[in-house]
Amino acid sequence: MAATPNAARLARGSTNAAPVTQVGKRRFGMRILPITAFVAALVLTVKIGGLWDARERLPAAFEVGTPAGAKPTEAEPPTQLAAAEKPVAGSGATMAGDEKLDPFALGKSQIELLQSLAERRKELEERERALDQREGLLAAAEHRIEQKIAEMTKIKGEIEALIKKYDEQEEAQLKSVVKIYETMKPKDAARIFDEMDMDVLLQVINRMKASKTAPVLANMSPARAKEITTRITERREMPDIN
Repeated sequence: MAATPNAARLARGSTNAAPVTQVGKRRFGMRILPITAFVAALVLTVKIGGLWDARERLPAAFEVGTPAGAKPTEAEPPTQLAAAEKPVAGSGATMAGDEKLDPFALGKSQIELLQSLAERRKELEERERALDQREGLLAAAEHRIEQKIAEMTKIKGEIEALIKKYDEQEEAQLKSVVKIYETMKPKDAARIFDEMDMDVLLQVINRMKASKTAPVLANMSPARAKEITTRITERREMPDIN
């Protein structure tokens, strides 16, 4: 039986419709794939953020291996924490507190303790610098004092040398004057001694020989000779202050 024209058109329409349906399915699948990837990435980001928040909220005891379901231990006082961080005597190894600390595993009290220790260390360093500066100033002042003492000692030596030189020159002059009066006639020397200043006269007579002094005193006025004798006696009785 021959096919009718309508039946032939329906057959061709059904044959062409199959490829169109397959192409539409492929296009729909390509559109779904990016959306699925985006949703998966978004879910993964949310899960990671939740895990990070949970890590920050966990206590330090859970970080170092607290069994699941166990009650987290409270943060130790600063004194107990400091004692726990000290190495065991004779063990040759340090405790876990000496290891590098995880900042996320520290409690509030531990952070405050570390901050307090850091401030205390800063204060000690500043005090040490101040002490070093003070020691430097004291050393500089001591050095200047030693220099002044050395200068004064030098000046003192120079003054003593000048005094000694002056005394030697004065002694030489007095000896020269004494020699002159010793060679003079007693009567002439007595006349000069009656008018001479008493201090100078005593220095001259004390350096004259006794054999030369007696004739001169015999020719002087009695009052003057008596005064000279009294002054010489008093001077000899005075102790030597040197």
